[in-house]
Amino acid sequence: MTQLIRVEREDAIVTVTMDRPDRRNAISIAMLEELQHAFGELGGDESVRVIVLAGEGEHFCAGADFSDLTMMTPEGFDYGQSFEHAIASMTSCPVPIVARVQGAALGAGCQIVGGADLAIAAEDARFGIPAAKLGLVINFENVQRLVLSVGLKRAGEILYTGRELSGLEAAEWGLVNEAVPPRGLHARVHELCQTIAAGAPLTTRAFKRGIHTVVKRLSLDREREPEAMAEFDAMASAAYSSADLAEGVRAFRERRPPRFEGR
Repeated sequence: MTQLIRVEREDAIVTVTMDRPDRRNAISIAMLEELQHAFGELGGDESVRVIVLAGEGEHFCAGADFSDLTMMTPEGFDYGQSFEHAIASMTSCPVPIVARVQGAALGAGCQIVGGADLAIAAEDARFGIPAAKLGLVINFENVQRLVLSVGLKRAGEILYTGRELSGLEAAEWGLVNEAVPPRGLHARVHELCQTIAAGAPLTTRAFKRGIHTVVKRLSLDREREPEAMAEFDAMASAAYSSADLAEGVRAFRERRPPRFEGR
């Protein structure tokens, strides 16, 4: 069976690489499962002090794998649930995860960056969530993460318009920590990871737990408050079975503007 991610180690720094460069690292359900498994295993290794999340080739991740995403209801909606399990494995992993972003970080790729603890991007990287141009709805948890990262107005601009941000704009908006010249991306991420790895590991793990405890208290929790997001979930599920989504995907593949009818 082909492995969709690659895990490599250098002392206390581990790099997890999404390895589908021929598909611009489009994320399938199988890749999500491999990522979830990797972060779970690495989180149990006390010798690991920091994890780099990267994409092989020219792009970090250009989005979801349409062959999985467009299965429609209920399978299509299951993609969002699988996606959230993978992001949850990142936030629950006890060591910091640093996203190293080059090229496209669109759709699912942009949301994965939002799930990382830190992110460094190339200045010419591209970020965006083009869901409105396709006719689908991202899951509630990732809407929430985006609002907490960039604020209400900027989250609205990203989601309502589907506009793309450069790495420099993403840094200005707070979607990533820093944007650097493309040739310096690997070196800057390595420098940051060395600094983190040199810190006291018990302290670093405690700070990650503390940060995510604060975030959890600021956030709606699906297990404690399912009714708060039930209407959103129903609307998202309906979008996955809509004619608009089918039209959006056709238009994307045919490189033409979609003709949405609201059904």
